[in-house]
Amino acid sequence: MTALRSLLILAIALIAGVPAATAGEHDDLACSLCGGMSVLMSGAPDQPFFLRSFEPAGEGATLPPDLENTAFTYDNALAVMAFYGCGRRAEAKRIADAFLHALKSDRHYHDGRLRNAYRAGAVAPGPDGMLLPGYWNTEANAWSEDDYQAGSATGVSAWGALALLAAYGETRDAVYLDGARRIMRFIHASTADPTNPGFFGGFFGHEPAPAPLTWKSTEHNLDVYAADRWLAGIDAGGEWTGPADSAKAFLDAMWNADNGHFHIGTLADSTAPNTRSSGLDAQLWPLLAVPDFKARASQVLGWTEAEHGVPGGFDFDTDRDGIWLEGTAQAALTYQAMGAPEKAAPLFATIAAQVSPQKLVYATVGAELTTGLLVGPTPEFGEFKYYRLPHIGATAWAVLAALELNPFTPAGFADGAAKAPCSPSQ
Repeated sequence: MTALRSLLILAIALIAGVPAATAGEHDDLACSLCGGMSVLMSGAPDQPFFLRSFEPAGEGATLPPDLENTAFTYDNALAVMAFYGCGRRAEAKRIADAFLHALKSDRHYHDGRLRNAYRAGAVAPGPDGMLLPGYWNTEANAWSEDDYQAGSATGVSAWGALALLAAYGETRDAVYLDGARRIMRFIHASTADPTNPGFFGGFFGHEPAPAPLTWKSTEHNLDVYAADRWLAGIDAGGEWTGPADSAKAFLDAMWNADNGHFHIGTLADSTAPNTRSSGLDAQLWPLLAVPDFKARASQVLGWTEAEHGVPGGFDFDTDRDGIWLEGTAQAALTYQAMGAPEKAAPLFATIAAQVSPQKLVYATVGAELTTGLLVGPTPEFGEFKYYRLPHIGATAWAVLAALELNPFTPAGFADGAAKAPCSPSQ
């Protein structure tokens, strides 16, 4: 965007009495952040690629070994959608193609599942199949791979399907649609509760016998619902409506009508809601993905502001110990979708102030952030935390919020038209 155009937009916005951000300022933020992600991609221009999820915090800094070459599936799925929103179709295609490669060349599985993470960087076919993250553990004198990263969470796999559906919407190339179908068929066959509505958490650990996760997540079931509804809109009379209805029934069961919010999920081996913790995404995503829930927006957002809100943004959980920037971007998108852009404006100010020199959004404002969740199925695996590192997931959500692009529905990816075509310099 030229300086002259920016000044004209600002003048028009002021005359109209509209905040300047609604007249295009957020497009600049989106394009800048997409540019930051783009420069991280190496290899041949058409080579499949996975973005490393976290970057070092500063010059000379290093990442922990378990993040050094880790590309989380969820983060890269979001990046596919963010790149399409910015008009960076080549970059989006490279990541979408990496997901297709992962589906067909896993070193063990051939059932349509995605791992929670893959080796970051350019993807090259090899005799060992798709590479997973890992590092040489000098203390053990052995190669080490993280149990969570090697596993397959239900929601993570569903996000891979959503990314491939976005790629199909943009390109109309059936290979992406077929990939999404494979992923969702795996979820239906492997994680559906045979006696109650909804889908279990997935699998934790390495092949050949990863541990099944017997709790259910509101967020995971929301992801399944969104992907199945998207597929049902493409495959009329197909196999997707039943699973979508099951996920929706679970979401309905997680609604706390007394307090106006969603439970985070269930306890393991139980249909009882988990009332010990709350997740911000479990409150916001249903409003974006489920048309029936939009009428509950006032209740949900009021409860969320009181329980997750902190000055300048939102926390992941209700201990309110800091700002989770990924979730703050999710809130900005939700406010806009619910017709409250004035509440999104201060959140964008927070996000814009938390962009790293690499043009990536930090995961947190403070040094670290608790979530109240465990990394694995038992406490011995430790608590899952976020740290102040430039983060692809937070960056991609900020792009989606800036472009008002809903990742749970096909509308923004239906015709191949970019929301904000960005210049190569951005």
